[in-house]
Amino acid sequence: MHFPDVDTLRLCSILASTAFGVVFMTLWLRERGERHFACWGLSSLLYGLAILTFSFTPPGAAVFVTMLYALLGVTNVLPVAGARLLEGERAWARWMIVPVASAAIGHGLPQALAAAGWLAGHSIWQTVGDALGLSISMGLGGYFLGFTGAAPQSSGRRMAGLSMLAYLPGYAGSIAATIWATPGAEWVALLAMLSDQVLLGVLNLGLLAIPVELVQRRLRDAALRDPLTGAWNRGGFAHIAPRFAAQGSGVIALDVDHFEAVNDRFGHAEGDAVLTTIVRETRLLAAPCASQIVRLGGDEFLVLVPSGEDADGFARALQARLAIHREAGAGWSVSMGIARVEADEGSVEPAIRRADASLYLAKAAGRAGIAA
Repeated sequence: MHFPDVDTLRLCSILASTAFGVVFMTLWLRERGERHFACWGLSSLLYGLAILTFSFTPPGAAVFVTMLYALLGVTNVLPVAGARLLEGERAWARWMIVPVASAAIGHGLPQALAAAGWLAGHSIWQTVGDALGLSISMGLGGYFLGFTGAAPQSSGRRMAGLSMLAYLPGYAGSIAATIWATPGAEWVALLAMLSDQVLLGVLNLGLLAIPVELVQRRLRDAALRDPLTGAWNRGGFAHIAPRFAAQGSGVIALDVDHFEAVNDRFGHAEGDAVLTTIVRETRLLAAPCASQIVRLGGDEFLVLVPSGEDADGFARALQARLAIHREAGAGWSVSMGIARVEADEGSVEPAIRRADASLYLAKAAGRAGIAA
């Protein structure tokens, strides 16, 4: 079996990369606000341009070739930049200078040391430097794409990141082949171009899947969340309730005392502001302990507290946070009833009924009450 020559593989990589670049740029031109497509398209087009330029670069153009390696580092950063933009973050992060610099230094440093007469076996060290520099560049890009940000919720992002990491065995193989097999051959280029034939397609298809998955998640969340407050709605409650069916999980039923009076006196806009304040403060308090808030309707809410957490302490802390807003606003208050899931129940429904009963006791005892 004979491998295709490097030039043939390079041509295949150029064509495939350019094709994906055209697809991404076309998507961006249709909707200029989708800047992630521009990043991904630029990455593919620059990669194709870089490996095409390698074919026509004369020997001895060390500085120019080092710049081409830096350009390869940029192409490893742009997929992550696009994913960050899609998720509402800034495209640029400080760590991104490392993939660009490592690709350039990996090629340029052996060149400089050999020119100074400090390295023997120049071709071997050049291959080692190229492979190590590109490995660091590709590895960092693949790690940040596949394992940070929203990657755990995105199969496309994870697939794209893993496809970048899958180049690393090829670079390791090029080092081994240079040292133990045939020094002087274009092992880095050969194995990278061979990897391209499979991994370029996987990488770019993974990138294409990321926005589709994001839209699906947003649609699902829109169906399960209250549009005014962002709390789970009744459909969302059915989705999350099984997580809180364990013995000891807490249920806090709460509503606004005399909410109709708030609407009548200050208007429905103020009433809406009260509801959004309750949800915002509850979610801030709930984040460290993975508690969840559900809007059942009107001014009625449920807070679900995981087993092992202090539901009573949560209720007191929430009441204190809301008191600050009550004093600064329309003078509203909330009452709460607390219950826990018992060992033989297997669902949160019985605890909800008990929490509702406690809530009525709290309201009967006066404003801003808590009963368990």
